[in-house]
Amino acid sequence: MTKIINKYKLKVVTISFLSLSCLSSIIVASFWWEGVNERETIEVMFSETKTLKPETYESLITEIIEDSTKNKKINKITRLIEDHPYVEAARVSMHYPSQIRIEVIEREPIAIVNKDPMVLLDKNGFVLPNIGNLNKYNLPIMNNFNLEDELYPPGEMAISVKVIECISLLVQLKDEHNELYNNLSEIKISSSNEIELILADEGTHIYLGNKQINSRLKILKEFENELRPNKISGFSYLDIRYENQLIAKRRHS
Repeated sequence: MTKIINKYKLKVVTISFLSLSCLSSIIVASFWWEGVNERETIEVMFSETKTLKPETYESLITEIIEDSTKNKKINKITRLIEDHPYVEAARVSMHYPSQIRIEVIEREPIAIVNKDPMVLLDKNGFVLPNIGNLNKYNLPIMNNFNLEDELYPPGEMAISVKVIECISLLVQLKDEHNELYNNLSEIKISSSNEIELILADEGTHIYLGNKQINSRLKILKEFENELRPNKISGFSYLDIRYENQLIAKRRHS
């Protein structure tokens, strides 16, 4: 009977030892495999970008790709990409076996403030630093605005109330009157604080005033529709500052 008990105990000990050995081997193999994966060449894939080239963002993360562990890679890359002033949002994900995919939603410039140095603004009035890319854009120029540097902190929202107001107008034009926005050369503020648009085509001036802008844009749109196939560039100026009327001066031939 004692021999049977001893054999049973030996069997239990043997099984326990083998189980522990297998578990240890699995743990060691896991660490080894993790190390192999970390030493693999990481492939970085960016989504399509319109404002800046993917290489601009990739240069920010080279050191992290080479040195960090997987979990830290994702967190650090996300933070670095999102901190770039031209990035509105980013999503970073790891894909088997060694690929990192980065989706970038960029801030899209909508206007340029005419100051020294010139300032790019996006649809939210966010100040985009000049990185030598101003010549790339054919955007409306904002003239006669307050040019104090503190009103345009790089990487933050512009502080000027009138600038933000006019940016909102430009966003509306781009969304609802895209043809007019694309033909817009300049948006300016007069000495009496009224908004004036100047078209690239023939330099037509459009006087909007500073009140009831939406209703005045509606009048302008109706006038454009009545003119077709002619264009408003056939007039030297359009004055919509008066209630429910539009004053137009034809261009001399």
